[in-house]
Amino acid sequence: MTEINTLTQEDYRRLLSFSEGLNPYDMNFRKTAMDDLLHYFPFDGAAFPLVDGKGYYKHLIYVNFTPISIESYERDCYKNDFFAPANLKETKQKSVYTIEDFTSYVEYETSSLYSQCLYFNGFYYEALVLLRDERGKPLGAVAVYHGKSTPGFTLREQLLLEEIGIIMEKAIRLHLNYLSMQNNLNFFSRIFARHPIGMILCDGNFSIQEINQEALHILDQIGLPSNEDGAGLLLKDYILPVFQEGTTHRFCLRLAEGVEVFLENIIAKEHITDSFVTRYAIFLNLSAGNSRTSWVAYLKERELTKRECEVTSLLCQGYKLIEIADLLKISLNTVKRHKESIYSKMKVNSSSQLILLYQEIKNS
Repeated sequence: MTEINTLTQEDYRRLLSFSEGLNPYDMNFRKTAMDDLLHYFPFDGAAFPLVDGKGYYKHLIYVNFTPISIESYERDCYKNDFFAPANLKETKQKSVYTIEDFTSYVEYETSSLYSQCLYFNGFYYEALVLLRDERGKPLGAVAVYHGKSTPGFTLREQLLLEEIGIIMEKAIRLHLNYLSMQNNLNFFSRIFARHPIGMILCDGNFSIQEINQEALHILDQIGLPSNEDGAGLLLKDYILPVFQEGTTHRFCLRLAEGVEVFLENIIAKEHITDSFVTRYAIFLNLSAGNSRTSWVAYLKERELTKRECEVTSLLCQGYKLIEIADLLKISLNTVKRHKESIYSKMKVNSSSQLILLYQEIKNS
């Protein structure tokens, strides 16, 4: 019987079903993914390791491995793993690796990796696809196994594993980012349970990961949209420019007197990958007597809607109508209608009159 060396329509159907069943936001994602992998594809075993800070495989998830082989790998074999990035030959630039890429089968059979780990499971042949992060650095791998009674991995199976690797690389990036965010949020939630204060949590690029309710309340009090867009505006236009000057990490907000900002960068260790990452926590504290509170109260007395208050705040900061539409993700015509309603309720005829009214109430 002729061996099929290309992927079939059935292979692509299984790949699609496998991909659609993945849930990177499941805490047991790696175990579930490997169980599904063996359900859809004809491999005898599977492992899903992550790469530690030294380039070796740790934190493995195993399917169809005996307890003794798992213990042996964790205790004695992980540094002797031919496929670990720390042991990879730099000249190899392949998607799928097999043992022939690294050593002879004679040496392989005498290695602790085989004699103390794979032998106990009836495994002999191993194929692996390396998963990388956004910068091309090894992140983890998906390894599959066959028994000694088989001829090894066919070209078709290697093509399957290559496609599986593409699917899993995207999924594991999402999964690890999710775990990272959850770890940070759990850490900060314990802090703010004891010290209620506004908090905006960001990653190393100042992309917002989480906003607590107190921060949303402060955004509303100072006339900004009480959502992620409002927090992004606060960061981009008011907080980061001061922070980038490098003079202080604690200051009062230009936008609203009485709002104190404290920015702290935190070096956190990711326990799964053993790598260190930077997180930023922006603390917001609204003191009593904030003059902007009087302005917001005035807007409410005039019966402005919440959206009209948001538009009014942006108009007072000098934003153009098209910029307001973009920030609030509404149409330009909608902004124009809000402006007409605002002018009518505030009894003004122009943006300059609106700004003068704001300054008058603010300074009163």
